[in-house]
Amino acid sequence: MQLTTKDIDQIASLLLEGKVGVLPTDTIYGLHCVANDPVLIKKIYDLKKLSDNTPLITLISDEKELEQFGVEIGEFEKELMKKYWPGPNTLIFDTKGGDTRSFRLPKNDFLLAVLKKSGSLISTSANINKMPFSKNVNQAVVYFGDKVDFYVDGGEEDNPPSSIYKISKGELTKIR
Repeated sequence: MQLTTKDIDQIASLLLEGKVGVLPTDTIYGLHCVANDPVLIKKIYDLKKLSDNTPLITLISDEKELEQFGVEIGEFEKELMKKYWPGPNTLIFDTKGGDTRSFRLPKNDFLLAVLKKSGSLISTSANINKMPFSKNVNQAVVYFGDKVDFYVDGGEEDNPPSSIYKISKGELTKIR
């Protein structure tokens, strides 16, 4: 099924129904599913041919959503969120459980509208591991065909992937 960026309600409904879709972001096209469904997250790992320990990004529509993931936020983290969000920057946070998790608050009206209706989404580039990123829906279809439930055509995307920064113990390290 192919949709456009005008189909926000339908896209959010499909995601909430447990579907995996390819959507444009403020960086590159990505594979997406709701962030709280381990079966769907495993499907994304399988589609991309990733090992299970490869981290995925969680897209949020508001910084307050970080609390539900057990992220510890101090003054240093708040300053960095103000500096890097919204936008094409992924921040890796320590969690109360002792591990890390990566998040991005995108600067894209379409994607924010979907996120406000669907809740947090898992996101990763729409490509097979080690292959070039999809710059449009047609390239994503070549990779995934009917293994993905729906595609959203947002035109040509020729942006770099997000920059990634790790925040730990009061320090910021650029990963990508």
